[in-house]
Amino acid sequence: MRHPVDSESRRRLLAAQRAETEALRSVEAASRSRQRAQEKLDAAEAEFRHSQAQLVQISGLARAALLLDEDESTLRRWVRSASRDGMSSRDSEA
Repeated sequence: MRHPVDSESRRRLLAAQRAETEALRSVEAASRSRQRAQEKLDAAEAEFRHSQAQLVQISGLARAALLLDEDESTLRRWVRSASRDGMSSRDSEA
């Protein structure tokens, strides 16, 4: 990389580098914010699936599917997923 010869060119290069640094910091901050939001969403999704699994356990698959307006096979898949994730064991912790 060639270095600028005149002072005006150096000034513009430094300004561009500062702007680039600030933009990169902004991207990194937004990435951290997005990660925190994703973690909250993941936790909410897990709680939702756990609640569905509880309803299936209480009401049965067919009734829960009717109450939730979901297809039984879809609900069954969600319940299995929640069980694999260990969410159904939370009742014993309470």
